[in-house]
Amino acid sequence: MMKLIVFSDSHRRNSSDMLVIIDEEKPDAVLHLGDVVDDADDIRSVYPDLKVYNVRGNNDYGWRAQDVQDNLIVCAGQVKLFLTHGHLYGVRRNTKALAAAARRHDCQMALYGHTHEAEIDRDGGILIANPGSISLPYVAAPPSYLRLVIEETDIQPEIIYLDQKR
Repeated sequence: MMKLIVFSDSHRRNSSDMLVIIDEEKPDAVLHLGDVVDDADDIRSVYPDLKVYNVRGNNDYGWRAQDVQDNLIVCAGQVKLFLTHGHLYGVRRNTKALAAAARRHDCQMALYGHTHEAEIDRDGGILIANPGSISLPYVAAPPSYLRLVIEETDIQPEIIYLDQKR
């Protein structure tokens, strides 16, 4: 069994909450879906032995983001995850292009951010999830993240709102 924690849209805020979540959850890896890459780098510096995967968001530019990819495929056990921020796939309208990209790469799940709204959905055989924003949710919801528990080919996603934890 693997446990992954997924953050997005931290925007240089709530770093301490992310670190507390990592301490409490003790994940096998952390995925950061962009905005801002510096936050993923901060996690790496505090937890040098923790696997941290991240992609670039629409607010990630300059020398710090130049070596960060727009998309990333991560293998978690027997599952392939397609990571992106989402802005390049028009996710504010729908997730069809995102699901198609995950399908092209033989991924079972697509993870994205950008909208700052947490959701879990399915498009055909592709599981799609957005952790929401860990710092600036756009809707009347508290900050959130996603917990993924993967056992062989089974993926169990769960959105966690920070007010649930306090």
